[in-house]
Amino acid sequence: MTDHQPSEISPAARKFIRVLAVICALLVVLEFIVHRHAYFTAEATPLFFGLYGFAAFMIVVGGGVLLRKLVMRAPDYYDNYYDNGDTDDGGDNA
Repeated sequence: MTDHQPSEISPAARKFIRVLAVICALLVVLEFIVHRHAYFTAEATPLFFGLYGFAAFMIVVGGGVLLRKLVMRAPDYYDNYYDNGDTDDGGDNA
């Protein structure tokens, strides 16, 4: 008797991922075949735009992690305010 775990990915999603992988592989192959009319020498390097985009992505994600550490509040930040019983916001709400 095998211990079969149900798949979390639907068959339609698996097919979509396979199609996406084939398209990505085809684009990588075409990168080496198609001639680019590059303005700068770095642009003529194969896979330059993919690597440049990935580096930009990593910089944005890294910046987000650093920004989160800078502006993040304690998990119980709002609980401390309401635990003191002071719920008056100073406004004249009727």
